[in-house]
Amino acid sequence: MPLVVQKFGGTSVGSPERIRAVARRVARARARGDDLVVVVSAMGHTTDELTELAAQVTGLERAGSRHPREMDMLLTAGERIAAALLTMAIAEEGAEARSFTGSQAAIITDGQHTAARIREIRGDRVREALSEGRVAIVAGFQGVSTEREITTLGRGGSDTSAVALAAALRADRCEIFTDVDGVYTADPRRVPGARVIREISHAEMLEMASAGAQVMHARAVDIGARFGVDIRVLSSVSDDDTPSGTLITSMPRAMEDLVLTGLASSGSQGKVILRGLPAGMASSTELLGAMAEAGVSVDMVSEAFEAAGTTQVQLTVAADVIERARQTAGEVVARLGSGSVETRGGLTRITLVGSGMTGRPGVYARAYRTLHAAGVEVHGVSTSSISISLLVAAEHEDDSLRALHDAFALEMAGEADHVAER
Repeated sequence: MPLVVQKFGGTSVGSPERIRAVARRVARARARGDDLVVVVSAMGHTTDELTELAAQVTGLERAGSRHPREMDMLLTAGERIAAALLTMAIAEEGAEARSFTGSQAAIITDGQHTAARIREIRGDRVREALSEGRVAIVAGFQGVSTEREITTLGRGGSDTSAVALAAALRADRCEIFTDVDGVYTADPRRVPGARVIREISHAEMLEMASAGAQVMHARAVDIGARFGVDIRVLSSVSDDDTPSGTLITSMPRAMEDLVLTGLASSGSQGKVILRGLPAGMASSTELLGAMAEAGVSVDMVSEAFEAAGTTQVQLTVAADVIERARQTAGEVVARLGSGSVETRGGLTRITLVGSGMTGRPGVYARAYRTLHAAGVEVHGVSTSSISISLLVAAEHEDDSLRALHDAFALEMAGEADHVAER
């Protein structure tokens, strides 16, 4: 019998009615003969409510930074509740099931509370339940450290749990159920013409997730890529059991065709601008080293020579660390003996993701012409082998997404193109 790992997010199990709907879906799959491991997130807004409760008790806005171990103990309760309730509901549908915490499933992590990394999955009790003909329900987002401490995996942890279990158990399929129909070419709430992508490579999905697409977490996609796990993103709202949605796979693209997978955006960006630095690599090296030591992750970097023979350096950072970046830059300027620092917030990174862009004339030109025509100024740019990222003012985020989506619609690898090909 095929072994299938399914994951249901918080919205999918957000109420008793939705839990019963998931139970019916699981029971139907079991009746078809599938062996099932089901990973669940906490119900609805449970994690947010527990976080707020911790803030009220401690008087700290971010209690996790002061009490990381206890925060993990608290937050893992949400997934355990959902797992137990779903197991009961499945039993009422006539299928046998057993729930497990991350610790009971032997998801072994490092000791980093609130952001642990999975080291291995032993899963003996999960395999035992499967051998007994039961559905194994695993609480997502959590594990146990090598020091036998309860840990959580951070944002998107249930996706990571599911894909890691699929890899460890050598599952035939990994299905991620969400409240949308799959991965879209852009956020459909912002771009009315966005459409479902029927197939996307791990590399492209990883780029989109890292650039701000929230339907899949980057860590889960990375595990899928490294262990060859195909992931299908499906809607939990529909009762249709016919697979559709989006398949994330290691599929090859046409050799050198320009295919844009989609667009993603990440707000809350800021920029640090240093002018009048001494010319040469020493200044940039000193600056980037200081940022690393201060724990500031730098996204985009650009340099330019100034008329006075000095150098200008611009760094893009997350908005929540821009003040730390400004202070660090000021310290560097003081050590170098010349220069000035200014910052700008309120920026958004727009990323075009797709294969065949490297070395292809016209892609940059079309993107810049499109944004210029829309009255949008570009404040920075960076590239990878399969992406182009453009920094724009936050107030132009939706206009930029819509304009670029329209401009590249013919190459966009969405539903309409796949339908036409068939």
